[in-house]
Amino acid sequence: MTARKLAESAELKRRIRRLLAAIRSMATDMHLRGRDTHDSASHLADRVNALGRAAEAPVCSGKDLEMLVLDELLAHGVERTAALIDGPRVRLNAKSAELMTLVVHELATNAIKFGALSQPLTQLSVVWWFKGSAHPRLHFEWAENGVRMEATKNHSPGFGSQVVKRLIARELNGDGKMVFLPGGVLCTIEIPSAEALLNK
Repeated sequence: MTARKLAESAELKRRIRRLLAAIRSMATDMHLRGRDTHDSASHLADRVNALGRAAEAPVCSGKDLEMLVLDELLAHGVERTAALIDGPRVRLNAKSAELMTLVVHELATNAIKFGALSQPLTQLSVVWWFKGSAHPRLHFEWAENGVRMEATKNHSPGFGSQVVKRLIARELNGDGKMVFLPGGVLCTIEIPSAEALLNK
C-alpha cells in the first residue's frame, strides 16, 4: 500500500505540473496573438474548466474515451444525437486523458462557432479504432462535413492546432493533424497504445 500511495502521489505531482504547463501555454498563446480581451479571458476559463474535468478522474482509474468525448460535448450544450460517436472501449491514462480533453474541447468550441455544430444540414463524426497488431496505435478522428466555406475561410490555426501537432507529439509520442477543409475540420490523431492506455 505504501508503494502504491507513493506512486499515486508522484503521478499526482506530475499531473499538477502538466496542468500548470498547459495553462501557461494557453495564456502565452493568447498574449502573443494579441487576444488579451474579455472574450479571451472567458475562453481561457473554459479551457481551464476542461482541464479540471480531465483532472477529476482518479489517478489510478484513468478516463473512458467515450465518456471524455460526451462530457466535453455536453459541457458545450451539445447532445449525443448531434454527432456520430463510435469506437471500442478505451481507458486512457491521466496524461493522455488531459491532452485529449483539450483536443476535444478546442474542436467542439470551433465547431460551435464556425463548423458542423453551427449550421444545419451538416455532419459530425467522432470515431476511434486501433491500428496494427505488433505495436498497436490508437487512431482518433474528428470529421466534419457539409460546412459552408464562408464559415471557416477566415479561421486561422490557434491553440487547438498546437495541442494536436505539438503536445500530442511531445507528450505522447504521437502524430496529430488538424486541417480546415471546405466541408469543415478534419482532425486525426494517432498515439501508441503503450503511451495512451491505462492498462497496457
